[in-house]
Amino acid sequence: MEIREEMSSFERVEAMFKGESTDRVVLGWVRVVEAGLGLPKVTVTEVVTDKRGYKLYKGIKKLYERYKTDIITVYTYTTVEAVAMGTKDKYFPDQLPAPMEYAIKSPEDLDKIKIPDPRVDGDLPCIYNCLRSVSREFGNEAIITSGTVGPFSVAARIRGLWQICYDIMRRPWFAHDIINLATEACISIIEGWYEAGALGTSSGAGSETTIGAEHFRQFVVPYERRYLRKAKRMGYLSFSRHLCGGPSASIVVDELRNIGLDILPTLVWGAYESADHMLEKKRMFAQYAPMVAVGGVIKAAETVALGDPKTIEREVEHIIRTCAIGGKYIHLPDCCLPPTTPLENLDAFIISAKRIGRIH
Repeated sequence: MEIREEMSSFERVEAMFKGESTDRVVLGWVRVVEAGLGLPKVTVTEVVTDKRGYKLYKGIKKLYERYKTDIITVYTYTTVEAVAMGTKDKYFPDQLPAPMEYAIKSPEDLDKIKIPDPRVDGDLPCIYNCLRSVSREFGNEAIITSGTVGPFSVAARIRGLWQICYDIMRRPWFAHDIINLATEACISIIEGWYEAGALGTSSGAGSETTIGAEHFRQFVVPYERRYLRKAKRMGYLSFSRHLCGGPSASIVVDELRNIGLDILPTLVWGAYESADHMLEKKRMFAQYAPMVAVGGVIKAAETVALGDPKTIEREVEHIIRTCAIGGKYIHLPDCCLPPTTPLENLDAFIISAKRIGRIH
């Protein structure tokens, strides 16, 4: 039987970051699935290109009212920032857009790129206007967040991942110029998200987990630190740092301690190798900052989208029993869930976490 919830989402999240007891685990947002859930007659393309943000809002409302998560993250697809800067995407009816032509092909193109205004450029207005609606309706119940994929990943999406890796090796000055431009774009975008009602912001995607630790220190850490400091000055209250799957994910995770994790209460979530690995990193981060939480591990596509409910429930219990003791754990999958994720699998992932009981 599900336990009675005695804490508000705000109380629960604050206690979790402090390592105090909570009435249940903190539930993060299972993002992107809202582009399909409850909207069977609407394509993903129609959701993410709706500048009013109404269709995205309807999907989020449906998801939140079903699960009452503690956090709502308003976002659409991981090249949305780059599209607003000139990258051309291909759109699909049942999956997220993907890049077809990158905005920067040569150093001369840097001068042609406009810093995007999230209120009017590309598909960003969908997020901006949805944020305003979600904040008005649910801002007193849940923590509303939004962010970007972060400076390095935006740079990779306006230049191309292979191309920027080539630049890092052959003409690092050009790579720095692109990432500096991407940082300014990210800062402009999250200024808009804050204006629209977001209290937490985020960063991180898969591009940076294709480079090694030394290049991560040079081409990710300083820009990420600048981005995070700006978010703090804007008034954001929390930060979420995604660690996406990639060949160097288990290596560069240690470098995240250098981005300034003590600036804001921070969630470092994503592609940990196992529950034990995530627990190890939770303890490591605690040595560098007092309020860092972890989450992820359970694979969004392989397990939650394509698995069966019983297997999902077993994994959920194992992860929570291993990692949630002592707080500093937020329950969410390792990455975005596909819009076609079965509802019964989502039920197993979220409702089973609520049923485990009080976490000490």
